[in-house]
Amino acid sequence: MGGPLRSVIVRGGFATLAALIALAVSQAPLGTPLFFALAAVPAVVYVFLWRLLVVQPPPEEGSARPLPRLLVTALVFAVAFRIPLAAPKVGADNDMVRYMYDGRLQRLGINPFEVVPADPSLAWTHTDETRRMPSIRARTPYPAAAQLFFRAVVTVWESSRMMKWALVACDLLTMWVLVAWLRQTSRSPWLALLYAWNPLVILEVAHSGHIDALGALWIAISAWMLSTGRTTRASVAFVLAVATKLLPIVLIPLYWNRIRFRDGMVAAAVLAALYFPFRSAGLLPLGAVPNVVAFIRFNGPLFKALAAAFTPQGAAGAAVLGGLAVATWMRVRRDAADPAAWAWPMAVSLAAAPVIYPWYLLYFTPFLFTRATMPLVVWTYSALPVYIVWYLSRRGHRWFVPWPVAAAEFGVVLIAVVLMVLKVRAGADGAGAKGAEGAKGAGAKGALA
Repeated sequence: MGGPLRSVIVRGGFATLAALIALAVSQAPLGTPLFFALAAVPAVVYVFLWRLLVVQPPPEEGSARPLPRLLVTALVFAVAFRIPLAAPKVGADNDMVRYMYDGRLQRLGINPFEVVPADPSLAWTHTDETRRMPSIRARTPYPAAAQLFFRAVVTVWESSRMMKWALVACDLLTMWVLVAWLRQTSRSPWLALLYAWNPLVILEVAHSGHIDALGALWIAISAWMLSTGRTTRASVAFVLAVATKLLPIVLIPLYWNRIRFRDGMVAAAVLAALYFPFRSAGLLPLGAVPNVVAFIRFNGPLFKALAAAFTPQGAAGAAVLGGLAVATWMRVRRDAADPAAWAWPMAVSLAAAPVIYPWYLLYFTPFLFTRATMPLVVWTYSALPVYIVWYLSRRGHRWFVPWPVAAAEFGVVLIAVVLMVLKVRAGADGAGAKGAEGAKGAGAKGALA
């Protein structure tokens, strides 16, 4: 184990770092052949790493002992992967420009939930950079915790680059959380590398910078706290995750009978405090979210089918109910420390969403370190070709995912799910057959006796 793992970490680490430096220096646009060629390097390395760590995970080192030197080396590589991608200037078409603008509005005393940036009366609030942001004609879709994060960052330094660095800091904190969680629950801290080296995580945070990195941090903290009995902190972290993006709301059943009534009250008070600064826009302002449900579509074939059969609102309700149903099943069948219990409800709900950008998958990436989440690892790969839309749009094509790309994205995930189920059933049947043979043998021995 040590030899192959060392080889993957050292050789794969240098190869990945070289590819990411080349990506940063070349500034290859999303979806271009060069982008995919360079992104393929960390993707290939990660396959070998995942197989080594999940099939034969290294032993738990003990929470009181220092981390093994090779693991520390791998974590240093993970930090190094992010540095070249985080350094370049942020383009005006990036979501981080909107994050910065929403933070600026708050500092100017304007509620971002109440305004549309393209309003001529807000011209004085813009810079040359924010006037070119693609979401200028839409209300903000980002909930209260995200908004307060934006404000905190621009208070330190009003810059889209600073916004990216803050999100990379969230990403690095998630690595630390995973190491701590794994050690405290008697599991191998090496499994944290399956987040730290995940190519989707590296690209979507350090390269593209998305607020989902903050949400992933909060939900990882909540899982850590809940599985180690710190229920108040788990409840507060959960509320912060939901108030960063709404997706993890489907995890509510996981907290049933695991938190106290007092914890729920504290979490409700935190939620109220988060939205209090934005109360002029309503009790629980949703910004652009209703408009997204009603009119915006991207890479959501299941939602499209459900909306055609019912209504967009009905399809959105079905997506939420699907996630809640899976979370309820996980609450009954699995422990709070099981990563699959956290990943699958969010993945099922997201699969039926009206808009599925690759970075939306970040919310469940901290939990992809068991065989039960293997199909979701596959999804983090199959979602990356969606970036071809960016490449095609610059050549005059419409903003939609070509059907072969969408079919491949969701098709391979479905195949992975089917294979996993068949393998689990085969294992169960094999165990049952062995048990029957053992019982038969015991009966025969008893008869002979």
